[in-house]
Amino acid sequence: FLTADPPLKQVVSHTAEVGLRGEEKSWSGHERFNWSAGLFRTLNTDDIISLAAPTSGRGYFQNGGDTLRQGVEASVSYRTDRIFLYANYNYVEATFETPLTLPSPNSPTGFVCPGADPADPEAPLCISVEPGDNLPGIPRHKFKAGFDYWITPQWKLGADLVAASSQVFNGDEGNDNRRLAGYGKVDLHTSYDVTENIQVYGLINNLFDTRYGLFGNFFNLQAASDASLGEITFTDPRTVVPGAPFAAYGGVRVKF
Repeated sequence: FLTADPPLKQVVSHTAEVGLRGEEKSWSGHERFNWSAGLFRTLNTDDIISLAAPTSGRGYFQNGGDTLRQGVEASVSYRTDRIFLYANYNYVEATFETPLTLPSPNSPTGFVCPGADPADPEAPLCISVEPGDNLPGIPRHKFKAGFDYWITPQWKLGADLVAASSQVFNGDEGNDNRRLAGYGKVDLHTSYDVTENIQVYGLINNLFDTRYGLFGNFFNLQAASDASLGEITFTDPRTVVPGAPFAAYGGVRVKF
């Protein structure tokens, strides 16, 4: 049951990376500045990709020719006895490098697969992929920044900003449809060391209750409409996994 179906070729990755990093300290040692920057490039030969099967909810794997992931990573941080600041940025260009015809049974822009009968209403749908089309589910830009501030040696307060750009829906390997929108959210955290072994903490995730999606896919309109027993007629095949809404937590950590 766990064997390759269809048989799959081995993926071979050719990777190159180059980068620089540095550190500067004040003469007293109480201030420290760190930075790094790098370039990377990975070419996968006979990459394995996940595809949707004609049966709703099913899928399988297939060799998808060559795929390329290349980009830039950069980070900076600054630390003193009272404050820590940081920022990280990633740029990833993830693309297909081989022309393909792939099955996509629920794509709104799909066409009848080669070899299938165009007159058959149940004929499987396919999409065309050209070199340079983006891989699904990989935002091109990711950014994270934040700080920690020690109000007292025991009490720390901090915040983080997380942002990502748009991404291609899974099942839209040909990049023919609207992308899933990017997002940005802010998280807060605080902690207080009661003793060396006991800490009280609090977390607030998604402070501004930003509504955003983490992942996008397509679903079968007819099957969903039939499942509603006639109550809903679905017209948009896009489905989105939502990000977590506003949430607040508190607790106690104990170290032994």
